[in-house]
Amino acid sequence: MAEAALSFAETARPSARFLSIRIGWRNLWRNRRRTWLTAGGIAFAILLVVLTMSFQLGMYDVMEENATSLMAGHAQVQSAAYVDDNRFEDTVPNALSVRRRIESTPGVIAVAPRVEAFALVSVDERSFGAQVLGIDMAAEDRTTRFTRMIKQGRGIEGPADAVLGSMLARNLGADIGGEVVVLGSGKEGGVAALVLNVVGILETGMADLDRGVMLAPIAAVQEGFYLDDEVHSFAIRVADIDTSAAVVARLREILDDDALRIRDWRQVLPELQQAIELDRASGQIMYWIIMMLVVFSVVNSFIMTVFERTREFGMLRAIGMRPAKIVLMVLWEAFFLWLIGAAIGLVIASAIVGWLVEVGIYLGEAMEGYGTQFYMPARLHPAFSVEALVTAPVVMFIGTQIGALLPSLRIRHLRPVEALRAE
Repeated sequence: MAEAALSFAETARPSARFLSIRIGWRNLWRNRRRTWLTAGGIAFAILLVVLTMSFQLGMYDVMEENATSLMAGHAQVQSAAYVDDNRFEDTVPNALSVRRRIESTPGVIAVAPRVEAFALVSVDERSFGAQVLGIDMAAEDRTTRFTRMIKQGRGIEGPADAVLGSMLARNLGADIGGEVVVLGSGKEGGVAALVLNVVGILETGMADLDRGVMLAPIAAVQEGFYLDDEVHSFAIRVADIDTSAAVVARLREILDDDALRIRDWRQVLPELQQAIELDRASGQIMYWIIMMLVVFSVVNSFIMTVFERTREFGMLRAIGMRPAKIVLMVLWEAFFLWLIGAAIGLVIASAIVGWLVEVGIYLGEAMEGYGTQFYMPARLHPAFSVEALVTAPVVMFIGTQIGALLPSLRIRHLRPVEALRAE
């Protein structure tokens, strides 16, 4: 008999241990309509937040990639003095050695050296100020994409080739095959002069670039402006833009030169980073408003639950169940309610995001015109990310538990005699 009693006690303990969970699950279906309405509200909030956040993060990815790949690169190495004062004479010496060390850095996939000078560009009687950008065409093609925006002619191949911005070419009256004369000031103060042949017209869609840039071979610009093995900047492309900060940290260790300023794209393009942070903050405010509205509906649902089940809770108190056990039972109900809503919301959101990742949403012809200027594509694709898939469910879980706990605190002050008389 003793052995049978012991065996029964051992099998009963696990059952009693999970009693609150089982009762919480069963109580959830006592009012199916309320359960599905509340779970539907949680699912809708999670669906809306996940979709919106996925599109927001996808837009940021496109903006970052478009902005950095256009001309800036994922990171840059320049003279610290050049970053501060932008003077022509503040160059990076021993450029070939620096370039080799940058290329050997893990995570770096391409490096483009540049010489930047401001000069007077003339065709016949017309002259305009322009930025003369000395580039290595093959390196630029691997690092950025602005050289692929040559709409007429070809890129730089020979030592005397030049590519003009479309508006600069129109202002000068320059055509492909014509000559341009470049006059400026060299590093030591002497007169810098170049005569180049126009072989291409660059059209980026950005007025500042198209109006004032001329591309030329880096060796010709170095020679014409009396620079030896010197450049003004290195544009760097890394394997993954999200790791650019880590690559910059490694570059600082490898180059180990206080005279150099090594920056990732966030420092090179602070206005883009600020725009992203501002948009992210405004989006988070909207997300919190949506989720708080749903949490309030959960609170209302459990307030009704507690009041409707006052006699039941009073009876449980009367037979000796502790208030903490009853509150735990209600919290399990809230957990299952959240679990159903989160599962429905995540499944639907994942299906929609997965489809739109491939298809995208066409933003219309008007957006195509502004796309290049604001680093936006004509078709917007969302992005799968842990942040988008986890944020809303976690916040809703915490909100649901708090929403169930607050009305349940009334149970601790419930008097069994009064509760059993309640209608």
